[in-house]
Amino acid sequence: MLIYFGIALLGLLLLIVTLVVGELDDLLDFGADGDGVGPFNGKVLAASLTAFGSAGMLATYYDRSPVTGALIAAAAALAVGALAWWLIGLFYKQQATTEFSMSWTRGRLAEVTTAIPEGGLGQVLYRDATGSRQLLARSREGASIPAGQLVRIVDVVGSTVIVEPAGETEQAGAAGSTPERGEAGARGQGADG
Repeated sequence: MLIYFGIALLGLLLLIVTLVVGELDDLLDFGADGDGVGPFNGKVLAASLTAFGSAGMLATYYDRSPVTGALIAAAAALAVGALAWWLIGLFYKQQATTEFSMSWTRGRLAEVTTAIPEGGLGQVLYRDATGSRQLLARSREGASIPAGQLVRIVDVVGSTVIVEPAGETEQAGAAGSTPERGEAGARGQGADG
C-alpha cells in the first residue's frame, strides 16, 4: 500500500506543480498534435499517476491480490488519463484567438473616424467578430471623405485600406450590423497586414 501511496502523492504533487507553475515549458507535452494537447501532457500524466496510486491503495485496502490490485490501478489510470486528456483538449480548443488579417477587410464596411483629406490619409473604424480596429485609410478616388461617413473597403495596400463612400442602400442596411470575419476572410486573399 505504501508504494501506491507514494505514486498517488507523486501524481498529486506533479499536478499541483503543473497547475501553479505551468507546463514547465511544455517539457512533458510530447505527442501533441500541433496546437493541441498530447496524451503525455504533464496534467494528464499527473492525473493518471494520482488515479493509479489511489485505485491501488483502495484495492489493497479491500484485500485484492497484488495482480488484481495492479490491474484495477492500471484501468483507473487509463480511464482518468483519457478523461483528463479529453477535458484539457476541450479547454484548449475553447481559447479565443486574436488572429486578424488585413485581407479580411476587403469588401467590408467601416466608419470614417478621422476625416480623409483630399489625396491624404485618415482613419476608419472597422468592426468584426474579433473586435474593432482603427485602420489608416486613403480614398480610392483621392477625394476627401468626412468623419462619420460609412465607407466600403475596396483594397488593402500594406497597412492602409483603400476606401470609397458606401452607397445609400448599404448605409441603410448597415445600421446596427456587425461584419463577420468569415465573410470577410472568404472575399480577399491578397496582402495581409
